[in-house]
Amino acid sequence: MDLDVTAALNVLDAFLEKAAPGYADSTVLADAARRISVDYTQTRQIDDDAAASVAYLAHFGPRAVVALARALRSLPAGTAPRHVLDVGAGCGASALAWLAAGAKKVTLVERSAKALALAKQLHAGKPVELRAQSLFDSCNNTDVTHLSAVFVVGELPEDTDLPALFKRLAQNAQHTVVVDAGDQPRARRLQHLRDGLVVDNAVVVYGPCPHTEPCPALIRERDWCHDRVDKTLPPRLAQFARKVGRDAAAMSLSWLAFGRGTAAIAAPGIVVIGEPRAEKGRVRVPVCGPGGLRFLQVLKRDKAAYRAAEDLGRGHRLPLPAGLSGDTLHASSVEQLVTSSNDEATVDSPAE
Repeated sequence: MDLDVTAALNVLDAFLEKAAPGYADSTVLADAARRISVDYTQTRQIDDDAAASVAYLAHFGPRAVVALARALRSLPAGTAPRHVLDVGAGCGASALAWLAAGAKKVTLVERSAKALALAKQLHAGKPVELRAQSLFDSCNNTDVTHLSAVFVVGELPEDTDLPALFKRLAQNAQHTVVVDAGDQPRARRLQHLRDGLVVDNAVVVYGPCPHTEPCPALIRERDWCHDRVDKTLPPRLAQFARKVGRDAAAMSLSWLAFGRGTAAIAAPGIVVIGEPRAEKGRVRVPVCGPGGLRFLQVLKRDKAAYRAAEDLGRGHRLPLPAGLSGDTLHASSVEQLVTSSNDEATVDSPAE
């Protein structure tokens, strides 16, 4: 599912400029956003008033739009979002991505009345419904086609039964997208959620995983799986990010997209999880796929394939090569290295 990310960000930028003229150069807003960012990173706890502020929306809003747009790319073609339920919606930034993707109706579920008040201003005149309740509350979702939870899972209590929660929330939704930060604790929670959902064949995993086996990045506590995406912002949003000191051109995130049905992936493949490593006479590329974490190897004598392997980036998804010896998959033709689809992930592990 594709959407115009720039258009969604421009809507956010226009709203922020109207709500707080000159926001991009505001030292007060930038200082507030920096404090919120530190709280989110260090404690996972953000004061309700801060989370319902223009500073919060200006800092975290673009991240929500970019991250959700990245995950939505993995949904099958033709999955038009008629009614989206966005839980833990905050100020409603993620709804901008859904509306840009053609959603006919978006329902925002959020416990903070102040956050919903800001969301009401942001989405004035749009097909957005506000629902003041916790995502743990029961709700009638019979006509929901898509469900999303953006930067929510990492803030839930550690003892939350995530598979049970999302089975309940998504029981009527055809497609579900969960997005969170790309740090180790939050990413691993999504990996555990993924394993808890596929264990009883309850869902089809669209991404980022190229298989339905237990996540190999959960075997060691020090590993985690995450994605990385370019974060190109409109000028004023970019200026505000620079003032806050959070203006990196790329952002890390973790995400999971799945649908209801029998857990089976039609075209199993492998996904690149690290940088190509040029060695004597060969290039080795770390990948994940059926069978766990492996290396894809291309010999230098296969010149075209070798050059193609050198150009592979983190997150590229490839067909599953037939050749395997030990922990190494072998490829010798460019056709075996043709990147496909949109499912991308990377695995981080401290150096040995």
